Amino acid sequence: MRRLFCVFVGAAVLFASSGVARAQQPDPLDAAIVKLKDKDPNLRRQAAGELARLRDPKAVPGLLDALSDPDAPVRSAVIDTLGLLRAGGPKIAERLTKDPDARVRTQAAISLTYLGDPSTEDALVKALSDPDLSVRFAAARTAGNLRAEKAVPKLVEMLSAPDVATRQAAVAALERIGSRQSLGALVAAAGDSDAAVRQQAIRALAAIGDRSAADAIKTKLADPDVQVRVQAALALGRFGDNSGLPVGIDLLKNPEARLRQQGAQVVGAIGDQQGGLKALDEAFGSEKDPATKQMIDLARAQLKARLGVRESAPTVSAVDTAKAGATQATVDTGKTTVTQATVNTGKAKTKPAQKRRVKKKTPAPPSPPKTP
Repeated sequence: MRRLFCVFVGAAVLFASSGVARAQQPDPLDAAIVKLKDKDPNLRRQAAGELARLRDPKAVPGLLDALSDPDAPVRSAVIDTLGLLRAGGPKIAERLTKDPDARVRTQAAISLTYLGDPSTEDALVKALSDPDLSVRFAAARTAGNLRAEKAVPKLVEMLSAPDVATRQAAVAALERIGSRQSLGALVAAAGDSDAAVRQQAIRALAAIGDRSAADAIKTKLADPDVQVRVQAALALGRFGDNSGLPVGIDLLKNPEARLRQQGAQVVGAIGDQQGGLKALDEAFGSEKDPATKQMIDLARAQLKARLGVRESAPTVSAVDTAKAGATQATVDTGKTTVTQATVNTGKAKTKPAQKRRVKKKTPAPPSPPKTP
């Protein structure tokens, strides 16, 4: 009895001590906020990462104070965390235009994408003139994601930048925004010296959907770059113009499988019953690559669905069925077995029915008479 009592008391003491230990552990949120003020910048940066993982809005005031941290990587980490928490838009916008470090300004432009705050558009427009390319690129991307109409004039101006990366970022943003203000500039960009800019400009014109750009797009069906020709054919198709169909049909004969697949996509998207279906059928019959063959088959199904073409079920005559060796059914009449597959005569072939063997029951022997 005494031993049992001692075990019980020891367990109670152990449980109480573990509870005290748990109570003494600091809250992860409080610990990270305290670490955010540590003398070591590496620990402060770690604290910002921990707060990003916790995603607790209670950390926002401490993070806003940390925006003035003397260490640039810490400020960048803090801005990233604020973006994930969807907080601090005006303060982040201020860092975008005033922070001395380009890495911090770039992170600020990226984080503004998460917030989607229209009040930050002015800062984004200003950042489009930033001396650092990475900042301009991030600001253009965010302006496009937010569909910031205020940024259109500056983005149009960027289409004339000497560096290709800036022009690519500008035309991609204009495609996302889809403003008719940029129509003329995009038509000009479709003739850019860089093929990627031309492709993006054609996609942007198609997204805007103004038919006045169709003539300019049609000239790109003869572009030296195959991807520009593909984009031009698809863009015209969105206007109901399938004059780019020869581009897709020509690609179906290309020796490169990837381009044949693109050709199938073009024909499936803009083809007609006369030229498109025939070209896809021929390509399907001659295609050796399984993946490309599957893509061509999908394009055929897409085109037939778009044109409303229904596939009729094949009809099979009785003679063809018999020649194929298909025996459909047998009927046991008790005398003959009739098969319904016929060859030339159309009459049923008969063969004698096999007699069923009936097993006779052997009578039980009589029981012996009862003796009196």
